[in-house]
Amino acid sequence: MFFVSFFWAYFHSSLAPAIEIGGIWPPNGIAVFSPWGVPLLNTYILLYSGVTVTISHYALLSGDFDSTCYGLFLTVFYGVIFTILQGFEYYNATFTIADGIYGSTFYLATGFHGLHVIIGTLFLMVCFGRLWLGHFTKQHHVGFESAIWYWHFVDVVWLFLFVSIYWWGSLGVF
Repeated sequence: MFFVSFFWAYFHSSLAPAIEIGGIWPPNGIAVFSPWGVPLLNTYILLYSGVTVTISHYALLSGDFDSTCYGLFLTVFYGVIFTILQGFEYYNATFTIADGIYGSTFYLATGFHGLHVIIGTLFLMVCFGRLWLGHFTKQHHVGFESAIWYWHFVDVVWLFLFVSIYWWGSLGVF
């Protein structure tokens, strides 16, 4: 529901920009990110991570320990790379969270998602350690499946963020 409220605030403000922000979206002085740079790269990274965690899961179900470890390691790697790139994007932003409704909705939505990526990456790291220690079998791996479901939630939310905040928000026609 947090993400719903962030999207609600973003769409409410962008579809009917208040007179206080000049009646335009994005507000004057805000240089939005191009969706075709780091945001698109992060989209590919999260989509690939969804594939690698799924491959890892199916490898566990088939008893292929090496492929399970490799797929899970790649997923964790992608999560770390995503976080680094998001930090790079924040560092190079021309606006801050204090820059009105655009800055606050952008940073709350993407930052809250970034927090979920960090939590999901840690969750998968714990699963990797448990996998390495032999805690997971074909029949008993509910913790791993929970991490996978969480990771796919992170993927899906990012797709909504990319389409609405980065791509649609960069069109500048509203």
